[in-house]
Amino acid sequence: MTPPTGLRPGLPGSAYGESRIEVTYRLGISAREAPALAQAIAYEQTVELPPDLVVDPLVNERVVGRVESIVQVDENVHDACISFSAELANNHLMSLLNLIYGNASIYPGVRLQALSLPDSWLRDFQGPRYGVDGVRELVNVRHRPLLATAIKPRGAMSDYATSMVYQFALGGGDIVKDDQNLIDDFDTFRWRVAACTDAVDRANDETGGSCLYFPHLSAPHHELSRYLEYAYQVGVKGILVCPLLLGLETTRGVLADYPLAVMAHPAMSGSYLVNADQGIEHGVMLGTLFRLAGADISIFPNAGGRFSFSSAACESIAHKLVEPLGTLAPSLPCPAGGMGFDDLESMVGTYGNQSVLLIGGALLGHSEHVAHSTQDFVARLDVLADRSASEVTNSERNEGVHATVPTLHRIAFNEGFEWTGRDSSPYKDGEYTSRAGTAFKGVRRVELVGKFGERTACDLRYFEVAPGGFTSHEFHVHTHIVIGARGEGLLTLDDDERAIRLNDVAYIAPLQPHQLRNAGDEPFGFYCIVDHDRDRPVRIETGAPDEGTKHEH
Repeated sequence: MTPPTGLRPGLPGSAYGESRIEVTYRLGISAREAPALAQAIAYEQTVELPPDLVVDPLVNERVVGRVESIVQVDENVHDACISFSAELANNHLMSLLNLIYGNASIYPGVRLQALSLPDSWLRDFQGPRYGVDGVRELVNVRHRPLLATAIKPRGAMSDYATSMVYQFALGGGDIVKDDQNLIDDFDTFRWRVAACTDAVDRANDETGGSCLYFPHLSAPHHELSRYLEYAYQVGVKGILVCPLLLGLETTRGVLADYPLAVMAHPAMSGSYLVNADQGIEHGVMLGTLFRLAGADISIFPNAGGRFSFSSAACESIAHKLVEPLGTLAPSLPCPAGGMGFDDLESMVGTYGNQSVLLIGGALLGHSEHVAHSTQDFVARLDVLADRSASEVTNSERNEGVHATVPTLHRIAFNEGFEWTGRDSSPYKDGEYTSRAGTAFKGVRRVELVGKFGERTACDLRYFEVAPGGFTSHEFHVHTHIVIGARGEGLLTLDDDERAIRLNDVAYIAPLQPHQLRNAGDEPFGFYCIVDHDRDRPVRIETGAPDEGTKHEH
């Protein structure tokens, strides 16, 4: 069967215009080898051919991945930003994962470090149905972190399990879920869901509370809808899923028709997360991708628990769950994994009130009665929440600012001038790069403050110029303040050139032509403070507005 005349399968059209997906790959490789590996990934992920065999101009222009920048992070460690036509990811997660990390995941020493998705592609995704505000409304708790627990252990007598659910709800708990290892046939699932729902309802009737029970959805693919339909008909308001066991796209698709809150469990994620040289960055996996799959709540092992997640990894997950992502609602971070009563203060300090704290064995062992233990935990969270709320001024609260301020107030600094929850991005976009030739070279940027819901009149960014690199020669109406942070560079102001070293401060006046470059052998990094609302730079070479900048509003 021949295709219709002119049909070219796999060639992007214009469904998303010129929008591109940007992926940063961390490459454990030398500076000499990094460009070749970056190019290999760009071709492998799109055409699976060496460059000299791709001779069709349209394929080269519209299909092949584009290497936007390569920045040295450390000795034998580089970040390569590669962009892909958004249309190659179609509008589902299977295509997205295949495009951004399919075959590249087999290369040794290649880790997916950051992911930037254009709004035009994100518009096809519903994301979290309830989000932070919706889940809080379901449980009718808005002033403190939510308290969750799990039915443990698997194999316990049925009356013990239902009694535990009843006692937790009676004590004022918010969400009680199946353990993710509760996997059974439909008849057993039906009995457990009915019994646990009845136990929660009885306790809620007695206390006036709104505790929720989340059963675990795990069944053969052809039966998933049957399980969901039963749970929904019984009155369940939420469901526990393991997206990496079901599949991210299956999770997204099967839940789309049911108005259920989704709690996502990280089972199997360690295969992607625990090797620092391979896999997918924690926040991208358990934050961005789980949110795209519809997670209203994302569970992850908290630092200091029985797993190996670092504080930086946990904060990255929490940040990705709430950062702007098209029109998708923010999700609730749910730290877990061996946390106890004495950990509540640090958890609230890290994640704030907009979180779900999952406490399992420590709650069950806190006292002889689950209801009393739950009361103690809830009372402690009330105290901690009041302390946290006192830090917000009345004017901020009246203006509703607290709901939009990011949960994390500390941006942790990491080795190699990286920050938790803040991804490196190209200095200019790919279209500008191809047009402008050598207008700039070897520059990466990190947006630190100003684009994440903060109430600021200015933005704080970090720029890093590789040896031999330079920023564009430009001017603009708004002012700059530049502060040296790493290495040494040269700042050109008008016709004057001066060195910028560690902690040097330079003021760049309106309309003053300027450029920064690195003539040394080490990376040159600097902080840049600039007006939040600002004009576009004008390149000295052309006198035309710089259409490639990413900081216009």
